[in-house]
Amino acid sequence: MSTTTSTAMNGAQGLRRLESVVSALLEHGTMSRTELAEITGCSQSSMTGSIRTLIRSGHVRETGRGRSTGGRRRTLLEFDRRSVLLMLLSVDAGHVVARQVDLAATVHAQVRRRLDPREPLSSVANAITALQGVSESPSSCAVISLPGVVSAEGDVSLAPALGDLTARRVQDVVAETSGLHTFAENDVNLLALGESMEGAAKDGGDFGLIYIGDGIGGALVLDGNVRRGATGSAGEIGFLPWKGAVAERNSAIGPLEADWSVPALCAKAEKIGIDAGDQHVITALEQSATAEAQQLLEDALAAWAYPAFVLTCVVNPGRIVFAGDASVLCPQSRERLTAHVLDGCPSPVEICFAELGEGAIVSGAIAHLHGAPWIFLPVTDHRSEPPEGSSRATDSPSALSEDGATDQPLPTI
Repeated sequence: MSTTTSTAMNGAQGLRRLESVVSALLEHGTMSRTELAEITGCSQSSMTGSIRTLIRSGHVRETGRGRSTGGRRRTLLEFDRRSVLLMLLSVDAGHVVARQVDLAATVHAQVRRRLDPREPLSSVANAITALQGVSESPSSCAVISLPGVVSAEGDVSLAPALGDLTARRVQDVVAETSGLHTFAENDVNLLALGESMEGAAKDGGDFGLIYIGDGIGGALVLDGNVRRGATGSAGEIGFLPWKGAVAERNSAIGPLEADWSVPALCAKAEKIGIDAGDQHVITALEQSATAEAQQLLEDALAAWAYPAFVLTCVVNPGRIVFAGDASVLCPQSRERLTAHVLDGCPSPVEICFAELGEGAIVSGAIAHLHGAPWIFLPVTDHRSEPPEGSSRATDSPSALSEDGATDQPLPTI
């Protein structure tokens, strides 16, 4: 075996040990070197260099000593969740929201920029520049939460909220502009990961998540993992046929969401004279005493129950979590939605509602990094190639355009 091949193999093994140590500490918390060796399957001697590297980089710290088992008390190791600063970008109601958060879910900085549908990638680049301008410390890596279908290669489709996308991948633009290793993920998948980590599904078990908002989307978490399907389009329940209508070829909006997304519900409410004003349209319908308003709300609940039937019939999860604007529903409306689902399902299923709100995206991005610690680990000479769906930062990050490069930083929110 050549020296070059042997060195590369040793480098790859060292990276795997680093990842094993970080994953174990993130999942199990503070532990001794002996416990760490038992969980990772690595010998204590082989982990010495990895632990030294992580302590030197500031990711791991020694926190004192554990209980004695007869000899000298063992030194305990802890991953410092504040040592990793994540740049998280998401698209929300015509805006790009850029946050800097640590792995303890503390938000250090946040900016919000209007999304120009004619130049969506420049809008993303501008938001990155703005966030970097107000952040006190540099970020370690980036995750971008995207509406629509995100393929295994990171390509985005069926995302009308992003306007006129070019041939360039969004995460490539993020990586080049920020200078960071970057992952792209579907927004509803991140919501589901967040709820499974800290929210309505944190006690484990298979579940389906149904998101009601500007569109209607879904996510499946089976055996603790998000199931994306062969092309990344699993969960596109807004494209389910509805009242005989099927999606037209290459359409970006499906029949169900065209009729019963929140914007569609607002339009229906306006037609019957319901002006929500500063209220959410769901609250306005709930508080209206008119028969038309009550019937419209009932029709919406029945429509939102429909994808729950489908998920239960096909996948048979133990739980359905309603998220997004469905969380606005009052207790009585939640009971009626639950009844709609249970009346139509062939098998028992638990119905619950998302608990984390906007924080689910943050928790989901953190959960995503738990499974890909390489993205923020100290750079080594033999780092393996990044997996599909991610982008490696270039040595010389470049902005998309002169406008993007000269955009002024925004104040924190």
